[in-house]
Parts: sequence; structure tokens; C-alpha cells
Amino acid sequence: MAKVRVPKTPRKAFDRSRRPSTLLLGQIEHLEWAVLPAAQRKPDQLPARKVKSEAQVAERVAQLTKILQEQRAAEAAARAAAPGTAPAAVAPAKVILPPLPKVAARRKRRPAKRTRKTTRSAPSRRSRR
Repeated sequence: MAKVRVPKTPRKAFDRSRRPSTLLLGQIEHLEWAVLPAAQRKPDQLPARKVKSEAQVAERVAQLTKILQEQRAAEAAARAAAPGTAPAAVAPAKVILPPLPKVAARRKRRPAKRTRKTTRSAPSRRSRR
């Protein structure tokens, strides 16, 4: 089988202090929706928390994914303990979403290097001859 070379991810792909894109914000919204049980899934009941940086998004996604995996494992264990019962028979408890992670301190950008501007001097008299 031929090896497929995958280029390395560029450094600018993730910036801890950059504002999150709408794609990332939508992902958080969907994860929060998936974590909540059906009784709590009403659009007006979703928390209106705002994530302010990509670092905060990464931590929030990790939090919500962990909760979702724990819920799925508990559901699978309940099904294995009581085979033959309907999956809806397992009533989920009320879920309280964890608070948002703290906002990472923004790094100060270094000022751009000043380049020395070389100015052309007027041609000397000797070169005019």
C-alpha cells in the first residue's frame, strides 16, 4: 500500500486568543443540545453563554464531549443490566451544564520590526561627468 503524506498543520491554524468562528460556536451549540435530555431541549432554555477565544472553545468542547461519553456509557450499562426493556425506560436525570472555562489572557503582540529605510543620495558630481 502506498504511503500518503499529510502536510503538517500550519501554526496559524490555531490561535488561542483569536475569536472563535461561527462554525466553532455552532459546534458548541450542538454539543450542548446533545448533552441535555429531551425534556430540557427547548431553544429558549439553552444557555446564552458566549465563548470569547479559540482556547475557550477547545476546553468547552472537551467538557461537553466528556459528559456526552459518560451519558452514553451509562445508557449502555443500563441496557446491558436490563435487557429487553425499551431504551426510553431509562429516565435521564436533569443535566446541569458546567460553567464556561476561564478566558485565556490575550498575548500582547510584538511590534513589527522596524526596517531601516535606505534613501538614495543624490548622485555625486564625479559620476555626472
